[in-house]
Amino acid sequence: MKINSPLFEVKKGSEVKLESLINELYAVYEQNFITIDQLLLEPLSSQKKFKFSQESIKHLVLSSNHHVPDIHVEMYFLSQYTVDVEMHYKDNKHENIRYIYNVKFRLFLDAQILEVKKTGLNNSSCRKMQETDKEVLKQPDRSYSVPDKLTKNLLVHEWLTKLLLLEYALNKIQ
Repeated sequence: MKINSPLFEVKKGSEVKLESLINELYAVYEQNFITIDQLLLEPLSSQKKFKFSQESIKHLVLSSNHHVPDIHVEMYFLSQYTVDVEMHYKDNKHENIRYIYNVKFRLFLDAQILEVKKTGLNNSSCRKMQETDKEVLKQPDRSYSVPDKLTKNLLVHEWLTKLLLLEYALNKIQ
């Protein structure tokens, strides 16, 4: 493997049909919803003190017994069927995890899909933003293309699957 080789190779448009990419994207949307349903929605619906209420932010914590940091979850209910969710590791003790993700996504409860809006690696709170980071922020967002959406959703799918393997479970509602 070359040192500077890209992590993902993008095929030419003629090699991949857009329709198959869209079908794959929606399959990942559905699979991610199933996973987040197992991690968050089912445990939430079984708790007596939890109520789905519009325009309120719910602060939750996912924990694991595998010596990994807790995950902070914020859920903002836009409507009865739409929820914006943000997830990130709660503390700065990241020795036992390989990648420090943060993710923002929208749940469509009626359609049972999860659409990733934004994902990335957490920046250390100790360091200041470097010039290269500032340049990346100035670049236009290309995340509206189907291949870009598919890539983001597949990365989140991999992370959510890892959370299930590490037996993360809903710990408390704050």
